[in-house]
Amino acid sequence: MTEQHYPVPTPDQVEALMDNPDLTWEDVPADEAPPVLAESEAEEVMVVRSLRMPLELHQRIRAEAEARGVTWSELLRDWAAIELAALSDDQPISRADAMRALASIPPRRTA
Repeated sequence: MTEQHYPVPTPDQVEALMDNPDLTWEDVPADEAPPVLAESEAEEVMVVRSLRMPLELHQRIRAEAEARGVTWSELLRDWAAIELAALSDDQPISRADAMRALASIPPRRTA
């Protein structure tokens, strides 16, 4: 990996920036501050998490994902959603099962 060098401002440059009359500083109460992300944007954010598991479990999950034609991450997201829905008495199906069901519907005949 190559080392990258970024310019480091001098204390005088930092002071000049902070004293710039075009900059304004104000405290905004947390409940009045705009959200970092809009609600619609927050739904699209994917969070990366690290997960430790036994090798055998990882291999079984990977094999199941391959058999279903989905990624390891998609399978785990589906399983987590199914379990959470079950906890709230919902009746979920996995994305992979939904895609298989939709693919099995014959095309509509046109006259």
